[in-house]
Amino acid sequence: MKRIAAIALFAIATLMTAGSASAQSAVLKVDVPFNFTVSGTSVPAGSYTFGFDLKYPDILVVQDRTNSIRARALVQRGSIGPGKPGTLILHRYGGQYFLSEVRFGSASNGAFLAASKLERQARKVSRNEEMASIAGH
Repeated sequence: MKRIAAIALFAIATLMTAGSASAQSAVLKVDVPFNFTVSGTSVPAGSYTFGFDLKYPDILVVQDRTNSIRARALVQRGSIGPGKPGTLILHRYGGQYFLSEVRFGSASNGAFLAASKLERQARKVSRNEEMASIAGH
């Protein structure tokens, strides 16, 4: 009985370690030249790191150069489809930019953000949507 418990604990620990490793590997560093919004949170222009929360893998974390968290967003993770990995995709309405998608280093690793209330309001007012993409480094 002790042997079965030990094997079960080992299997659980292995799965948890593998999940943490995959969450850590998805990081994108980008210099954003304009102010933008992440799920309703305004973020000033600057250098940012985009990655996932280690405890909650469906939470995107946006950090600045000092590693201060500037924004968090619940995202849908999945395949990015056609397009260049290692980029941010933003929607622009008038002079406002809204983070829409983060494309990490592979075609199977992307994060999609739902439109916030603020973005939906900007879309109604502007009626002219443009897309912007910024390559990471």
